Amino acid sequence: MKLLINTYNYNVKAKILKEYRNIMKPIIIKSNLITKVLSVYIDVCAITLYPFIIINKACDHPVIMNHEKIHLKQQRELWIVPFYVLYIWYWLKGRMQGMNSHDAYMSIPFEKEAYEHQYDFEYIENREASAWKRYINLT
Repeated sequence: MKLLINTYNYNVKAKILKEYRNIMKPIIIKSNLITKVLSVYIDVCAITLYPFIIINKACDHPVIMNHEKIHLKQQRELWIVPFYVLYIWYWLKGRMQGMNSHDAYMSIPFEKEAYEHQYDFEYIENREASAWKRYINLT
C-alpha cells in the first residue's frame, strides 16, 4: 500500500513539474540590434534576461540556446534578482583581480557551468539544484 502511495505521489509531482516547465517556456527574441546594443563590455551573441532569451540571428544554434536555458534555470532557482547581483559581483571581482572583461566574464560561476554543459542537451533535466556553486573559485 505504501509503495502505491509513493508511486502515486511521484507521478503527481512529475506531472506538476512537467506542466510548470511548459508554462515557463522562455520567450525567444531574435534581434541583431538588441544584442549589438548590449555588447558594451563583451560581444553578446545571446543573453538571458528572465524570461527572455535574446539571441543574434547569426547565433541561432541549439548549443547556444541550451547555454541560455541553463542560465534560465540558474535565474529561477535564485529568484532572478539575486542571480543578477551575483553575476555582476563575480564579473566585478574578476575585473578587480586584473582580468580583462572577457576573462572576468569567463570566470563567472554561472558561465562556467553553462559553458561546460552547453553540449549536453539532457543536462537541464538532470541538473542538481545550485550546481553553479561547484564552479566558485575560492582562491
